[in-house]
Amino acid sequence: MEYTAQNLEYAVSVFYNGEQQDRAKAHAWLTAAQRLPEAWNFVWELLQPSKGTEIQFYAATTLHTKILRCWNEVPPESYSQLKEKLLQAVIGYSKGPKIVTNRLCISLAAFILQQGSSDLAEILRPLSTTENTSLLLEVLTVIPEEYNSMTMGTYLRSKNRAALNEASCMVLDDMLRYLQSVYNDYSCQPPSEETVQSWTNAATCAASWLSLGEEDALDCATTLPERAPLCRALHTAVHVLCTWNEAVSDSALEACEACLSAVRAAGTAGSAHKFAAAARALLADLAALAAPLFAKNDTPNSLNEELLSAVITCCVSVSECHARELVQAAEEEEPGVRTLLQLLLAAQAAPGHYPLHETRSNLVFRLWYTLQNEISHTSDRTRKMNPLWQEVFTQLLMTLVKKSEMPPESALSRVDQELLRCYRQDIADIVMYCFIVLGEASWALVESAYACADTAAQREAALHVFLALADAAPHAHAPPALGALLQHALRLAAAARDADTLTTALDCLGAYATWLSSLESAEGAALGRECMRAAGAALQRCPAPAALALRKLCVDCAAPAAALVADIVGVALATDGDAWTRRQLLSAAGAALAACEVSQAAPLLRDLARRLVADLTAQASEGGKCGAAECVSLMSALSPQPELALQLFRELLPALHLLPNNPQLTQPMFQILKQTIGAVMDNIEPIVEDVAKLIIAGFETQLCPVALDVVKLFTVLVGGLWGGAAGVLRLAVMATVRALAPAAAEPPSAPSGPSPAVCAEPELAKELFAVLTALTKKMPHVMDWIEDLLPDLVDLALSSMRAWEARAAAAACCWLAALALHRARALHARAPALTHAALSCIGGATPRNQMEPLAELLLALNRAQWLGEGGAKAAGGVEVGDLGVWLRVSLAHAGFPSTHATDAHKQKFIQAVLREKSSKRRLLESVQEFSLACRGLIGTEYARQSIASKQMIA
Repeated sequence: MEYTAQNLEYAVSVFYNGEQQDRAKAHAWLTAAQRLPEAWNFVWELLQPSKGTEIQFYAATTLHTKILRCWNEVPPESYSQLKEKLLQAVIGYSKGPKIVTNRLCISLAAFILQQGSSDLAEILRPLSTTENTSLLLEVLTVIPEEYNSMTMGTYLRSKNRAALNEASCMVLDDMLRYLQSVYNDYSCQPPSEETVQSWTNAATCAASWLSLGEEDALDCATTLPERAPLCRALHTAVHVLCTWNEAVSDSALEACEACLSAVRAAGTAGSAHKFAAAARALLADLAALAAPLFAKNDTPNSLNEELLSAVITCCVSVSECHARELVQAAEEEEPGVRTLLQLLLAAQAAPGHYPLHETRSNLVFRLWYTLQNEISHTSDRTRKMNPLWQEVFTQLLMTLVKKSEMPPESALSRVDQELLRCYRQDIADIVMYCFIVLGEASWALVESAYACADTAAQREAALHVFLALADAAPHAHAPPALGALLQHALRLAAAARDADTLTTALDCLGAYATWLSSLESAEGAALGRECMRAAGAALQRCPAPAALALRKLCVDCAAPAAALVADIVGVALATDGDAWTRRQLLSAAGAALAACEVSQAAPLLRDLARRLVADLTAQASEGGKCGAAECVSLMSALSPQPELALQLFRELLPALHLLPNNPQLTQPMFQILKQTIGAVMDNIEPIVEDVAKLIIAGFETQLCPVALDVVKLFTVLVGGLWGGAAGVLRLAVMATVRALAPAAAEPPSAPSGPSPAVCAEPELAKELFAVLTALTKKMPHVMDWIEDLLPDLVDLALSSMRAWEARAAAAACCWLAALALHRARALHARAPALTHAALSCIGGATPRNQMEPLAELLLALNRAQWLGEGGAKAAGGVEVGDLGVWLRVSLAHAGFPSTHATDAHKQKFIQAVLREKSSKRRLLESVQEFSLACRGLIGTEYARQSIASKQMIA
């Protein structure tokens, strides 16, 4: 279809109103039209006022796209004409539609930036009239936004940065001038809607320019003291609007949010933290602004919840930036800063349940870490913490207990439940910051809160905070309050009927298991047994949390677990709950058995094994619940006692022999074998032949990544002890190569690029190469066992590179690199093709963020000892001897690895590769630079950022 204005209008109509399939086609056609040179002409026809809004918006979007992506199509002599047309279009759409006006303003901003922001004032002069003020502010607002998001070369970005920084002082002065009306007398009547909108526009523009160039980490063109008058005007605007509005909403709320956003930007931009006096004044001004708002609106379901959230966000951001000054000023008892601290604490303690009655208390969380960190550093220097912070964090901790209270379950939607879960996790994190300041007094404060609790929800909240303190429990020391809280948890675990309270109480028992294990006393052992009994007794009422608590207790508290081993095994045998709960209980039973004497544990383990054998046998014969995961859990728990692990394996062996008969059960069998090998380690000799038979049977039935992992562990453990290990490895490798061979059977790639093949089983290929890498590095001699298979394996690795599925290809590169260093002769014949494939990947066949495996491969090829590997000849009689020859032969092809790579790029790359034989980092930099050159990205914003990041790392 021809790209005429009529056809374009029809396609736009189809895109907005047609069927789904037609809309997709229309979108593709319209996108293609934007890339045409003719688009510079048809956009103006489509921007006529008589056209529909959708047509106009498409035209404005096309214009923006052309300026961004196709600027090279505009000859310099046409810049002036394009500028005039843009200005006319912007002014012509001053009355809307708003969506079109905004897109045209962004297009004008992009035009300005493409010219390096030169003559900014001159270009915008036509918009400087009174009637066009709103247009001017909108264009000024989007210029920094476009600068921050626009892709441009290093030179152009530098030029724009300098010009915009120079202009920012004037722009901010203008915004302050627009905001001077906030000081008018509004004692008799509120500001008009037009005035409020002008404040919004000026504040939004100021915030945009204050955020200019954030990615470049540059200082703002103005200092914090110079921005103080602007901040005062913004504060005054918020004060005026809040004075005249009982419920601040609509345009007034929008203006307040814009003003507070600008204050936040002004208070944090550039090197704001360097100006101590100005920072303290700003913090005090924020306190003065926020105090009456909080006094008036700090209620559940406040009408001004959004306004309060904006105020809190501003206070938190500025306080974080100036944390050092906040701490020092508070310690020096400056009233404004002390007031701000209390306001932030009040915000954290917002009345009502989150998120039912308030959504602002979560905004303060991030401040407490910064504040605690600054207090700790100050205390480290002075060796003494100011008592003020004990008071502040005591108040904060008690607030967190209160805010942890769970609202009635029936009042929460699923979304609210997830919000509350995340909120309580944040509370748990903040509790640890409180502990850093308060120390062991934290448990006493929580215990007092529990003692004062009147409801189950309040008691559960105190236990939730107690749970958060578990990681800080002092080793081999029992603060009285900690023990009292654990007793509270014990009683609730035994008696609570409320599900939330019972779950939290059980979580506390499990969380303090490590602390209990550190108490080397009879009282500690007795308390551990009580906790285990309480968890076991709660299994019927709250299975999953109780099972988890019992597992943690048994793993950490060996003596109490050994004393109760029969009861624990009995519980594991009797419980027939969900699979996860059963696994926890079997882990608990295994840990208890491992803590006992073998003679005592053996008969109890036999009972567990019979249960597992029955499950495995039933699964093998008729389907149903498989006991593989339970076997893994039990075997893992028995690791401290290899003799018991061997017993369990022998008990399971008859059932394990049945599993390879079913392809679906092969992977579970290998998982059991993996855990068994890990559990017995140096004592594997008695079962080595049984393990080998199962491995072979599994490979003959069904391949899976975990099977290769088992082969690696098996080979490492018995490769030097048992002669049959070579046969197991050969069979595993041969079976895997056969499985992956169809994906590798592809026509060889042409010199111009890689094959488009896709790795059919990337996880299996990745695991194969990972196993080969580990064995090549740790046990190079095992390559003798599979020497005749190495050519096929190298071909498979080469195919994986050409297909470049990230996981398999990266693993293949790692193995080839290891092979080059440890067995170069096996790689020599295919090294030219390997070099060619690596260059093809660097040149564009591989994503730009995946160059590291290729750099590692090139480094290994350069370091390999190729002498004595034969004098093979390539086509034309060129000797294939080392990496330098292979690089030059491959890069001699015109247009390879891409048409963007010049001879100069290629020569520089060859020299950089051959020169580097030790540092992968330096070689990676050269690879990345050549990759950018091959993709035509040299001089772009992506290249600038890549180079900058490398310089930072270096």
